[in-house]
Amino acid sequence: MTYRIDIQIIRGIAILLVILFHLQVPFFENGYLGVDIFFVLSGFLMAKLYDKNSIIDFYKKRINRLLPAYSVTILLVLIFSCFILIPSDFFQLFKQSLASSIFVPNIYFWMNEDYFTKAYFNPLLHLWSLGIEAQFYFIVPFIYPVLKKRKFFTLFTIFIIFFFCMLFQTISPKTSFFFMPLRLWEFLIGAWFAWHYTPVQFSKKKHHIIQSCLF
Repeated sequence: MTYRIDIQIIRGIAILLVILFHLQVPFFENGYLGVDIFFVLSGFLMAKLYDKNSIIDFYKKRINRLLPAYSVTILLVLIFSCFILIPSDFFQLFKQSLASSIFVPNIYFWMNEDYFTKAYFNPLLHLWSLGIEAQFYFIVPFIYPVLKKRKFFTLFTIFIIFFFCMLFQTISPKTSFFFMPLRLWEFLIGAWFAWHYTPVQFSKKKHHIIQSCLF
């Protein structure tokens, strides 16, 4: 897949929205939706990348891309926390680290509290979304080949999962927030566009003009 500057720009906007939300900047109270944008982009990119790889190659590339930075983050947080945390807080962090190390931090936080609460010590809370990403990567080789050629079945699947996601919002909002299966509709939206949307073709001159405007 060729480098896509438009995707990088959208990624940057999504990250900025989340940062502004956590900084409690006025008018960005819904900035956490940047994570939803990221999931859609991830579904799009995996649809493009998996087409050109075997299952083993796909998993290798995902591991090489995610695992080094992910592991270093957990390790550094644990090391520095040894010197600044009281035992009870460090034990809480250690449990979060264990869950994160096996890519289920979202399940851990679902079992303990809501994402938006401030009553608990959660230095690794931000890894919940990477847990969902990793779980999604695992099922990509099993669901994408089934859905790729089935345009309207994919749309139907998106609708059904979205329906259950909204249903759980009324029953258990944190389940809807933290569970990968209930987030799958976002990834599949991205995949659907990757498979079935034909982008507008610009001339080389127009492409350079648009690229210049974006910068």
